[in-house]
Amino acid sequence: MELSDIDILIAVANTGKISHAAKRLNYAQSNVTTRIRKMEQEYNVQLFNRFPKGVVLTAKGEKFVEYAMRIRNLMNDLQQEMADPGLPEGHLRIGIVETAASSRFMEIMNEYQVTYPQVSISLINATSPKLLRKKIQDNEIDGAFISGACVKEGLQVEYQMQDTVHIISRYTDTPPQSLCQVSWAVFPEGCPYREMTEKFLHEEGLSARNMIEVSTMENLLSCVESGIAFTIMPGSVVHKRTHKFSLHDLAAGMTHTTTTFVRDKERYVSSALDQFMKLLNQKCITF
Repeated sequence: MELSDIDILIAVANTGKISHAAKRLNYAQSNVTTRIRKMEQEYNVQLFNRFPKGVVLTAKGEKFVEYAMRIRNLMNDLQQEMADPGLPEGHLRIGIVETAASSRFMEIMNEYQVTYPQVSISLINATSPKLLRKKIQDNEIDGAFISGACVKEGLQVEYQMQDTVHIISRYTDTPPQSLCQVSWAVFPEGCPYREMTEKFLHEEGLSARNMIEVSTMENLLSCVESGIAFTIMPGSVVHKRTHKFSLHDLAAGMTHTTTTFVRDKERYVSSALDQFMKLLNQKCITF
């Protein structure tokens, strides 16, 4: 098996179609088919179940892809370490949940960029911790801020922050008398704060029907500021706009959340990532 075979295998597994994988890799479709069959013959195993509309990994195929990803990641790490000059430069890819993308975080990013101008930074936003974990595992990002989620096997926690969660409404001098008719602004499925909202409504015997689903923090806060909806979020998301919002306490068991910065514990840590994590810890950010 050649290293290019690994790229072919991963592309077919990710796309579910040999034709799509061939297009992505700029190979002839027949070449991709031949290389897959060659791997199956070499290891005496069926990697994919073939269907008219595409292919699906077999149980053995899933294990094969796991090993293939580890080999590919090791090769990427080797290339990175050999090319690393020992000073932060190159590309740093950081995943971040919407709730952590506060101005405090941006202040740290600004300081990092000023200190290390040779580093090109990409921020990848998401509302789902599961999606960010997958991006780390697939080597699409170097590390990520993940909120309200337990750390899975294979991830290394490099920084941890706690925040207090509140019901947030538009500014008012008095707390709401009733939450029965209130609409709630939430992120899509997979967001831990949506799960917290649904749990709160269930425990309070309130309706969860009036959900306004948004995809960005800006839109969520606009809904709240206009009075259209309430939301359940860390208080830090409005820390510089407290004059526009009111924070109401939740029950004791739901008041705290944790945001962690994690990376793949098996992957090579570049100079750019290493200095980022050091700056993060030096500043002791509390989101």
